[in-house]
Amino acid sequence: MDSLIQVHEVTRMFGAFAAADRVSFDVPRGKIFGFLGPNGSGKSTTIRMLAGLLAPTSGRITGFDGLDVATDTERWKHRMGYMSQKFSLYLDLTVEENLRFFGSIYGLGKAQLRDRIGELSRRLKFEPLVSHMTRALSTGQRQRVALAAALLHEPELLFLDEPTGGVDPRGRRIFWDLIYELAAARRMTVLVTTHYMDEAEQCDRLAFILNGRIIAEGESTDLKAAIRGRIFDVVPRVDPFDLLAAAQQSAAVEDAYLFGVRLRLVARLDGIAETARLAESFGSPRLTEPTLEDVFVSLARQATASTAKVSS
Repeated sequence: MDSLIQVHEVTRMFGAFAAADRVSFDVPRGKIFGFLGPNGSGKSTTIRMLAGLLAPTSGRITGFDGLDVATDTERWKHRMGYMSQKFSLYLDLTVEENLRFFGSIYGLGKAQLRDRIGELSRRLKFEPLVSHMTRALSTGQRQRVALAAALLHEPELLFLDEPTGGVDPRGRRIFWDLIYELAAARRMTVLVTTHYMDEAEQCDRLAFILNGRIIAEGESTDLKAAIRGRIFDVVPRVDPFDLLAAAQQSAAVEDAYLFGVRLRLVARLDGIAETARLAESFGSPRLTEPTLEDVFVSLARQATASTAKVSS
């Protein structure tokens, strides 16, 4: 795999607490790399280290054909764009003033900056807003402007930290259309964190982080293969809450929960046949394709159980 960024055994300590614990992965060049994990998992800490905003306690981050983020920080930052989870533009400036300010930081000339602002405002559908005060924009509009600011200098690597939080479905679609274009047509590498599993499905490669550690990495189809053939959707014959309680007591069942009007059972690897029999006794079952949410929950449960065994 041709990688743009290499993360090797990176740890970040805050006192005695390891926010990132021996994290290792590669970000493939010209691809969309999804970085997923719940709040407090170490996701944002890792992103900040990758962006050169936070120094690792140990380990090494290299990329861009020979740069080290710890020793080549300024050169590193000029080859990447970063859109943070929290809105980072100046509310007391107009949209155009904000973009001109950030473009000047990256050394763009007046003519080049004018062309880039025009292109991005058209592409991200905020052209009528360039003279508006930023504080007057909606959340979705502000996020589009923030994305434009990160793209002004046409970086090789674009970091997007929860880019579509608070954005309406149309705005999310505009974001992702542009991300696909950047990755496919311009060979830009994109690293994105998101809570939306439908967005994660669109990534070329994924890494799951939990409690500061990478618990899985790979393509979506490969990650799903680990639990494919183990998920049963059941249309129950009787009260689904009674069946849920019975399923949760079965040693063959890894997870059981209600999914709308149906009951979903996730079998343990060694309990597929028994779970299938249990599902048939409950109602009308069918095997269903796993989602990335199913994969993450299963991996998180295994990682938690493994940690508990080590601790005991």
